Amino acid sequence: MTEGKEGNASASDRPRVYPEVGAALLRARRESGMTQQQLADATGVSRITIQRIEQAHINPSFKTLEALAHGMGRTLTISFDA
Repeated sequence: MTEGKEGNASASDRPRVYPEVGAALLRARRESGMTQQQLADATGVSRITIQRIEQAHINPSFKTLEALAHGMGRTLTISFDA
């Protein structure tokens, strides 16, 4: 029996989630003194999405990251450190 498109994807088929992004968001949000709900209200990004990013369940888009940064009064900076 072959598995169709709707079958379970193996771990190697799923995109890698970057926990550093969630940790950075959590740190910035706490430094800003905001709850997840306050950040959600300020940005239009749902609290559940913010929670899932912080817990490294999903990778946010750059558009979402930019909205979250601006909602905290910050700018989004991306670095390719050596």
